[in-house]
Amino acid sequence: MAEQEGTTRGQFLTLSTVGLGAVIGGVIGVPATAYLLAPVTEETTFQPVLLGNIDRFKQEQGFKPTAATYVEDAKQPFTSAGLAWVHYTGKTNTTWDADDAMFIVFSNRCMHLGCPVDATLTGFGCPCHGGQYNKQGQRIAGPPIRPLDRFQWQLKNNDSELWITQRWSVDFNSNGQIHYYDVKGPGQPVTVPFGGSTVANILYPPVTYNYPAGS
Repeated sequence: MAEQEGTTRGQFLTLSTVGLGAVIGGVIGVPATAYLLAPVTEETTFQPVLLGNIDRFKQEQGFKPTAATYVEDAKQPFTSAGLAWVHYTGKTNTTWDADDAMFIVFSNRCMHLGCPVDATLTGFGCPCHGGQYNKQGQRIAGPPIRPLDRFQWQLKNNDSELWITQRWSVDFNSNGQIHYYDVKGPGQPVTVPFGGSTVANILYPPVTYNYPAGS
């Protein structure tokens, strides 16, 4: 009888331990799962944003990017404010992704942890952890995992105004050619070895933007 009671008590303790572990695992796992699924299920609204008259950005010659503030979501102006660095190349092509495009518009988010970068004489620098980028936004030192994001842009109102219309994450191949990808968060790669961008999108789901009709 004592042996049977002891076995029953042991089984009870085992089941109690397993049950408690399951509860704790569930409490921890639900937020973690929600975090992983959030980029897939939630959309961020990005509407075309006026940065300013193009004459403002054409005043600087050489590499002297102009800081331009914007609000990514007009419905949340205090939580979606951003800053773009507008580099006037001195060229004339108004197609945003052309090799001789008039402007290159960089995001100011460092691709390490998202701190704001500042323009320097040689490119961009992050004061948080020492990330450094060249004039093309490519990482040249420090912990950033990829180049600075870029904005697609468009000239409006008789080509007098500069608007940003979309954000892209970018990377460069060994020949220096730039490639554009769906937006990733800071610290997330756009491609991975032996899987490219397809596996990277599975491991690190991109931000999805809900663009209004006609944008």
